[in-house]
Amino acid sequence: MKDVQEILTMAIPQPAMSDQLQLAESSAVAVPDCMEFELQRFTYDVPLPVEDVAMVVYQPAKRGQAATIELRYCVNGSKYCKNPACTDSLCAEHKGKCNEKDPSLDLVTLRFQPTFIQTLQKGATNFSFELSGKKPFVKTLQPCNKSKAVLEQMVHHNYEGILKNIFLQSKALELLLFSSDQFIRNDTEERYGCRFLTQLEDREKIIKAREILLQQLDAPITIRDLARKVAMNECYLKKGFKAMYGTTIYDYFQKERMEKARGLLYEQGISVSEVAMQMGYSCISHFSTAFKKHTGLKPCELLLR
Repeated sequence: MKDVQEILTMAIPQPAMSDQLQLAESSAVAVPDCMEFELQRFTYDVPLPVEDVAMVVYQPAKRGQAATIELRYCVNGSKYCKNPACTDSLCAEHKGKCNEKDPSLDLVTLRFQPTFIQTLQKGATNFSFELSGKKPFVKTLQPCNKSKAVLEQMVHHNYEGILKNIFLQSKALELLLFSSDQFIRNDTEERYGCRFLTQLEDREKIIKAREILLQQLDAPITIRDLARKVAMNECYLKKGFKAMYGTTIYDYFQKERMEKARGLLYEQGISVSEVAMQMGYSCISHFSTAFKKHTGLKPCELLLR
């Protein structure tokens, strides 16, 4: 689930919007001595600003386990029918005409067997996915049109049994080829502006910082204390947070804080003074000013609606 949340955070920059996703399908296929293929398909009822994202994830060998490499994709999928009478959930007969279709988001993971990658490397001196490093890394790519076409074929096919394994293996090799080419030409620093974010451990620290903020919206924390909690340099934390989430730590915290306050006022009808106290404000006027700046309304006006 952690892996899913990481790529969803990049595909849907606004965290609250990912809550609109509903898991419609989950499946996994293991191709012996080659790779594992996993699919998670989500549907959503409201428009979402989804950006296609691909990731190359490398984990070095440790404690008797061989090094591994994964390709992860989060792409806009087809539209699927909500009518339960559809056997495949894909309304093929009414394609383009069905009024019950929902857009989808496809998460695909290809986990290659280490021995398979090592076989490809034999005799090669410049294979781009070098499995000899001691540190894990994540490389983020913009999936090319060829990759997205291959993903669509992998998601929708009619093969079974051994033919299914052959088909998925052939398509996996195509994705490995396309992503390998992009791996050489593209740089994650161009996407985030932070070279240190290519390291998985640093990305995880930024994600942990965000989780800490969300867990204590009623108790503001200084950037210095937040940096200490995640064991990261303050400058790197601020720069990395803005690169990953598109806003400063303070603005992100205030936005989520005011959204929680809005819910308490509008959905639960709690008084303004009590909400201000729950959000960590000792002065109601300061809370009202912050709330109006974020929502355009005074807290009392929201209660009257």
